[in-house]
Amino acid sequence: MNPLSEILTQWQTHEIVSPASAETIKQAENTRPVSLYSLLRNLLYIGLVLFTSGAGMLVYLHIDTIGHDALIVVLALLTLGCFFYTYRHSSPFSISEVNSEGKFVDFVLLLGALLFLSLEGYAQWRYSLFGTRYGLAAFLPAVVFIFCAYRFDHRGVLSMGLTALASWVGLSIAPLEVLTGNDFGSSQIINTAVGFALVVGGVSFGLAHRGIKTHFTDTYLILTGNLFFIGALAGLFTSGYWFLYALLIAGCCTFFVWYARQKQSFIFLLMAILYGYIAFTYLLFSKIGDAGSWMVFTGFYFLASAGGVVMFILNYKKWLTN
Repeated sequence: MNPLSEILTQWQTHEIVSPASAETIKQAENTRPVSLYSLLRNLLYIGLVLFTSGAGMLVYLHIDTIGHDALIVVLALLTLGCFFYTYRHSSPFSISEVNSEGKFVDFVLLLGALLFLSLEGYAQWRYSLFGTRYGLAAFLPAVVFIFCAYRFDHRGVLSMGLTALASWVGLSIAPLEVLTGNDFGSSQIINTAVGFALVVGGVSFGLAHRGIKTHFTDTYLILTGNLFFIGALAGLFTSGYWFLYALLIAGCCTFFVWYARQKQSFIFLLMAILYGYIAFTYLLFSKIGDAGSWMVFTGFYFLASAGGVVMFILNYKKWLTN
């Protein structure tokens, strides 16, 4: 049984959907068209990542045969070649979204960015290019990638640039590494994360307000939003200034709900409700001192929460449109 069938079976068991509605959902899922373009595009992106990883492993295994200087020259030529190809075959710069004229421009630019990282890392390892100035090693690709992202209109390279910029200030903003890659037990990390997210997110929204690459705003907010909310929640849990963090979370949740309604985006609505729910639940239970009333209230609260989740799943489109 596939995951969709299991979910629909559970929903029918709990009388969330009727059998007729479940059958309609199944038919819609099974007969919807598949985008061959998107499938091939994703496969090509995966192929680029696998190619660069495999090439790195081959170089590592045969470095004595190839030679360090020759390898750096080859990496530099390949990197420059990728950027030159992108420049020659890309559309002119525009502050609005640009559709690439070439078929492979986006992929070549991404390959060039990955090769640039390999070149920089190898030069630092072999020749200590930046010495002990490790911040410069993170800041340089951030500048290069963000510039390339805006010049050639590439959201993937923008994500790489923002990740490098966060590394420059000592943070990890990759969605799967926000929790594991940052020490939120440190007040310095918490304040840095919250400040970085607010500044970068504010800059992105300011650029969008001026009409500059408005389609980049989603990328900014997804990366910095997770970082902000997790950092602010850590401050709420551990800091003596919990009220300030509570206000920040409330304000950003309100903004994300508003932005989700503007963009008709489920992901931003989900982020606002999820992180807002965690903060509200913590504040609610941290103010209850009597253990007996806590046990009684917990059952009612989480029962109501479960009902709220069901209502949210069934009616989130109305929240976005009304």
